[in-house]
Amino acid sequence: MAWRRRIDIPADIRLSFVRSLYGNRATLWFGMLAHVIACAVIYLKTGNGSFLVFAAIFTVIALARLYDMSRFDRAALANPTHEQLSKWEFRYLVGASAVCTVLGTMCFFSTYVVKDSFAELASLSILLASVVSIVGRNYASRAAVIVMSACSLIPVLAGFVLAGSTFHMIIGFLLIPYFLSNIQMANGLREFLFAAVMGRRELAVVAGRFDAALNNMPQGLIMFDGDGKLVVVNNKAVSLLQISPDTDLTGRSLQTVLRYCSLHGLFPRSKLENIRTLIDDLLAGRRERDLFQFSDGRYIEFSCNQRRDEGAVLIFEDVTQRIEAEAQIQHMARYDGLTGLPNRMHFESLVKSLLARRAHGRQMALVVLDINDFKHVNDTLGHHVGDQLLQKLAERLGDMDPTRFIPSRFGGDEFVIFVPDSGAETDIALMMNHLLEAVSGAYRLLDHSVQVEVNAGVALAPASRFDLQSLHIKADLALYEAKGSEDRSWAVFEEAMDIRYRSRQRLKNDLRGAIANGSLKVVYQPIVSTQSLRIVSCEALSRWDHPELGPISPADYIPLAEEMGIITDITRFMLERACVDCVNWGDRIGVSVNLSAIDLKNSDITHIIASALRNSGLPTNLLEVEVTESAIISDRNKTCNVLQQLKNAGINVALDDFGTGYSSLSYLNTLPLTKVKVDRSFVRDITTDRRSLMLLRGVTQISHEMGLGVTVEGVETQEQLALIRGAAGADLVQGYLLGAPLPANAISTLIDKSFPLPEESRKMLPTAM
Repeated sequence: MAWRRRIDIPADIRLSFVRSLYGNRATLWFGMLAHVIACAVIYLKTGNGSFLVFAAIFTVIALARLYDMSRFDRAALANPTHEQLSKWEFRYLVGASAVCTVLGTMCFFSTYVVKDSFAELASLSILLASVVSIVGRNYASRAAVIVMSACSLIPVLAGFVLAGSTFHMIIGFLLIPYFLSNIQMANGLREFLFAAVMGRRELAVVAGRFDAALNNMPQGLIMFDGDGKLVVVNNKAVSLLQISPDTDLTGRSLQTVLRYCSLHGLFPRSKLENIRTLIDDLLAGRRERDLFQFSDGRYIEFSCNQRRDEGAVLIFEDVTQRIEAEAQIQHMARYDGLTGLPNRMHFESLVKSLLARRAHGRQMALVVLDINDFKHVNDTLGHHVGDQLLQKLAERLGDMDPTRFIPSRFGGDEFVIFVPDSGAETDIALMMNHLLEAVSGAYRLLDHSVQVEVNAGVALAPASRFDLQSLHIKADLALYEAKGSEDRSWAVFEEAMDIRYRSRQRLKNDLRGAIANGSLKVVYQPIVSTQSLRIVSCEALSRWDHPELGPISPADYIPLAEEMGIITDITRFMLERACVDCVNWGDRIGVSVNLSAIDLKNSDITHIIASALRNSGLPTNLLEVEVTESAIISDRNKTCNVLQQLKNAGINVALDDFGTGYSSLSYLNTLPLTKVKVDRSFVRDITTDRRSLMLLRGVTQISHEMGLGVTVEGVETQEQLALIRGAAGADLVQGYLLGAPLPANAISTLIDKSFPLPEESRKMLPTAM
């Protein structure tokens, strides 16, 4: 690289070249001594005092250069700039050029002025010797070599030319290629050394980068040579193997490293041979990778790459998080996240595994279990309490004999339990009672104590015919039967359940179709005044005549409609039909329509009622809605708001089946009611039991005092009617005595008629009083 491009040279490398100029000061002393002695010898030979002047000049220049070199030593060149280095290079050039100029001038003086052969020979010898040092000492500066050579050559050449001798001129011109060759040698040496320095620098950079990459790898790395000795070990390997940073592993064998790790507790000594064999297989290429768990619980995965020049590179990393994550994923895929019980898929695999190991012919059982009123727990106490209940119930299931009961959670509050050996059929009751007793009872949940009851369905099959999917369906049917029964909490599947279930499903489909095509009908049961015995209102009742099964009782299809979520469709139909029929009766009587609990939760029910009134033109005071106590309990606040809106609109509100609940009397004061309909259970015994009559009269009086009208349901005999009119004091009566449910057109013919009371019934009034 030419010095004209020195700006491209890194400053720190150029500094090393400049230092070489100012270094090795012994040669400066030797040169000055040689120059002074030569001048003295020439003086002694020629007697010319000029040579003593030359000796003095050499001494002064040498001392000046030594002083300049001492200043260079003290200069602050930790982070030099090219400007600083150029300054010091120029200062050196001035001193070195001065020496060469004096040498050349002394040769010129000896050749042209003195013309003494000895002086000429001695001065030329000293000059040529000094020219050799130009290459050896000043190669680092291209400018120094050129200028010093020129300063030496020009005076000498001038002296040889001016001497006038042809031989002197020949010798003088022969010095030119000599000086040029010296300059070329210096340039070559400088370029070679510069390339070497740059190569070393680049090698150091590459080595630094390699070292940084090697020691910042997330994996540990150990490189072995062909003899199995360690030649490279990175920091991660030292950390993973818990080796002291001060320990030098270079040149050690694998066996030594493994013994060191075992000694420091990385793995038991008993496993030393096993690990050595494992790693030997990797290094030999017999295995690509392997996994080992250390004593501290970490999982380390080893892999190996073979080197072309023999030896191998062993790479290993801590995969503990990956292994634990995979295990967590496997657990999440197999177990329910809330309860920790096996989920559906893992439960099926467990059952299949157990079936494969069981003897054929042994009876097995599948139990489906759910919590009664679990939704009520979620709605009233919150889902976090409901989740805790599921967790605690799962804990109780898990505490049972795991060889006899294999529980799982399929979702919601549904738990499925596999019983590999249910014993004889006579043992089923003992097994189920034991199971239900274990999970039923009081649960302490946060600040609440919850009494839990469960229902269960059981399906039985021998191992040879055990089909999980089929038995699950059967157990579900048995559970449905148990939930519909008041006297048992569990049931075993029977074929009749399947028949009833299929019939029920068919009935659901047919009911949906009947609502869609308007196959339902409306009939009306008269409600009669106890004073005039005339019809003052009618209760609208739905009827369904199935095309194949004949009349279906409302007690059968109304619960189905509620279960299917289509009860509001029936209510809408009843309201619209009842309002139109009531208008056709000439506004002489009113009509009442029943609302279900689902209707009262429906935010659209007030709009449905308003639409029916608006479309029919029926006055609001002629419409009455009837609600039961069970419908109110499901969501009392919302129910109260809906009923209040209806009452504010002028619609009458009646509490139906009054007296069948536990807290009916409290509703008389808190709900926006206009009427109470006393249940038929109050009427059944009033002719034979004086206390029943007194109770009916008390309810009537309380209702009247609160401004509520009273309708008594279930009147079936003239005797009951007479007592209700006389002793009980009710306002209205309803029952088969006064009329069965009739079509709308039949009601029109009865509106102006009254219901006579036989004479024998009249005679009973004083007796009853």
